[in-house]
Amino acid sequence: MVSASQIKNWFLRLIAFGLFLDVQYGSDQVLLISKSLPVMHSINNQGVVSAFALLILVCFLVRSWGFRFNPNLKFQPSANFSWVVYSVLILLLVINVAWNTFGGNGNNIFSILFSYIVDIHSKYINVPSFTSALEPGVLEEAERYINIMILLIASRNLKKWRIPIAVYGSTLLFALPHFSNIGWNGQTVAATISQVLAVTDAMMWVAAYFYIGKLWFIMIVHFFNDYLINIQWGWNSPSTWTGDFNDWATTIIPLIFGLIVTIWMMYGKRRLVMEENVDRLLGTDQELDFSRMY
Repeated sequence: MVSASQIKNWFLRLIAFGLFLDVQYGSDQVLLISKSLPVMHSINNQGVVSAFALLILVCFLVRSWGFRFNPNLKFQPSANFSWVVYSVLILLLVINVAWNTFGGNGNNIFSILFSYIVDIHSKYINVPSFTSALEPGVLEEAERYINIMILLIASRNLKKWRIPIAVYGSTLLFALPHFSNIGWNGQTVAATISQVLAVTDAMMWVAAYFYIGKLWFIMIVHFFNDYLINIQWGWNSPSTWTGDFNDWATTIIPLIFGLIVTIWMMYGKRRLVMEENVDRLLGTDQELDFSRMY
């Protein structure tokens, strides 16, 4: 972090983080906590400690670049903030998570869109299912946060384009690493490509972050998205692909849904609120104050 804090070029910052700093991922093989301590073993083995370590690192790293400390815990809506928009946005996020976890079943477009099957298994309601959802909820959103900040810093003088650049650029940087899932428990290339396309629906999570201004809120959304999948299929279940209509629909529909919501957020007073929150993130007039983190 000491070295990366001195890097000024935005592209080199992305490389420095992606190739050198993002080594916190995964379990700590040195600790080797015994399975006789199942909670601690799972926290370590699933990389939860590493996820929080990375979150702390990226927050201080962004601060070392001269920008606001994150995540903030205090809700301070701006003058253009709308509780109606906020409520609709929450509803859309709930629909997004619910459909990702319980929807997409059927052989025609109507049943795929509107039928929900809840298939929770008690054997999957366990510590590994919890920790394997907590880890990406923290770690992947910490990764997304620093990518967002690097892109915002790079485009801060492009007032019209900085939010689209951060939203779509960070989504791309979030989706592409999922290619590493090729071979995970036999996951095929086709299934991985489908997964990469489907997770781009998380672009709406970035828009929600810019509107609500809370990184922890998006972490909670991410956690529930993964946890509800885990308690149905198991935490280590791979994505599958047969090439039928259902596979194609469940790949494309999340992308379209996320894109529509994101575009809707880009206009009117919704955009003004996002711009105000971005201004706060990029502001340099506030000293590090743990009671007013932002």
